[in-house]
Amino acid sequence: MSRPLPPEWGTPVLPPISPRTFWRRGQRGLRRMTRRQRAIFGAVRFEGASYAELAQRHGISVEAVQAELAKALSTLARAVYGHWWQRWWPW
Repeated sequence: MSRPLPPEWGTPVLPPISPRTFWRRGQRGLRRMTRRQRAIFGAVRFEGASYAELAQRHGISVEAVQAELAKALSTLARAVYGHWWQRWWPW
């Protein structure tokens, strides 16, 4: 059973960006992904495909699908919001 976070922790702080900037950076992140990462990300996000289905479709293991999705999400987040240390030390 999970408990809510203490109020002093708050929510993660992300730099505010305009929708246009978010779109442009998101497109850049998609271009930086490998073809397989884009395919897996799109299938999970927009088709609702399961990991097992994607593993069979791409001829890889379920763990490899999970790893590819994690890399795709990391690439996308890095393209949109920058590296984690840039949010803490902006100089």
